[in-house]
Amino acid sequence: MSTTTHDAPVADEAGPEAEETNYLNHETSVWSWLTTKDHKRIGVLYCLSLALVFLAAGVLALLMRAELSGSGETLMGNDTYNQVFTMHGILMVFLFLVPSIPAILGNFVLPLQIGAKDVAFPKLNLASWYVYMVGAILTITALLTGGVDTGWTFYTPYSSTTGGGVL
Repeated sequence: MSTTTHDAPVADEAGPEAEETNYLNHETSVWSWLTTKDHKRIGVLYCLSLALVFLAAGVLALLMRAELSGSGETLMGNDTYNQVFTMHGILMVFLFLVPSIPAILGNFVLPLQIGAKDVAFPKLNLASWYVYMVGAILTITALLTGGVDTGWTFYTPYSSTTGGGVL
């Protein structure tokens, strides 16, 4: 019976070159993220964009709650409160709730669940994120420069009597 041991090569000691490439460590430049066709990376872009919109809408919600914490005008006037309320509603509904389910599930989760290597039209998938970003920037710019102060209702009795930019 022999007591000598032989060292077997360990596969984990191959170094960083042998690390498997995935959507997080493929390339780390901003340009690679903005021109990617990988559905998982586009899903991450949507997650980051939606998180920023959710954060902005949450700040507006905190401003509204702070205004309602005391009697009378505490932080803002009536018109400003209506504009903040409208901005919060538009950001939450049209820029967070509506795009969040199809963007996250359709880009990230669903292709992984069905075992697809990629989506059918990867360039169109990336173009949808760009269209979302352009729409979000235009919406936020319109809300900040002109402001819509209908209080998110847009119902005819109230919206027709306000002095804001509502038809």
